[in-house]
Amino acid sequence: MANKEFVCFSLGENCLTDNILDRNGLKSFSSPFSSGRSNIEYILGFEKQGYTDFIDKNFLEYQYLGDGKKVVRNNKYVVTRNIYNGSCALGFEFTHHDVIADERARQAFERRYQRILSLTNNNIILVYHHRKCDQTDTGLMLYHLTELADIYKSRQNNVAIFAFYQVIVSDKTERKVESYRVGDVHMYKFYTLDEWSGNNNDIFWARCDDDLVQIMIDDIKQTKQQMENEN
Repeated sequence: MANKEFVCFSLGENCLTDNILDRNGLKSFSSPFSSGRSNIEYILGFEKQGYTDFIDKNFLEYQYLGDGKKVVRNNKYVVTRNIYNGSCALGFEFTHHDVIADERARQAFERRYQRILSLTNNNIILVYHHRKCDQTDTGLMLYHLTELADIYKSRQNNVAIFAFYQVIVSDKTERKVESYRVGDVHMYKFYTLDEWSGNNNDIFWARCDDDLVQIMIDDIKQTKQQMENEN
């Protein structure tokens, strides 16, 4: 039997994860979630229905961000059990693509979701950045991430999910990473001075915390190697 192919891609909640994977040489391709705003419950909703309504115009509408930018959102799933950062809880947001008016963008996203639906017999690592939200129930988030892992495992894949989020601290001596694993899900809590947002690109893309991010990246690479050794 041929060795399983290694696949690694971003689950959102925004484009930071995709950037981190790309600059560390781990990104396999752009997923439907790489460049938009979302959350694990939206992802589960679309996964469970095979993305049937993902780019269905009956569920798409134009909305405006606080800075006046017009974006497309899918309003199929809006109500959630958990609490998320406000920017990631208004429906799935196509932040950089007009999938209403631009037919090429629609075709691109159809290719993206068809690609991940067709993944079978692979070693898959999924990486999920949960944007800072102090009200989030991390236990419920872990439950939903495990549910997603089971969906991919049901397609005969080996699966590991790496999820990370921030806690803001006031002194550089408090900067650190805490991590633990429950089943197929690896959780990382980053204690950082700045929230990864705003107009400073070093902060927005978490490059200011590359030393901490590298800890998770090294674990991802180690998991990749373990998967390959088990083929």
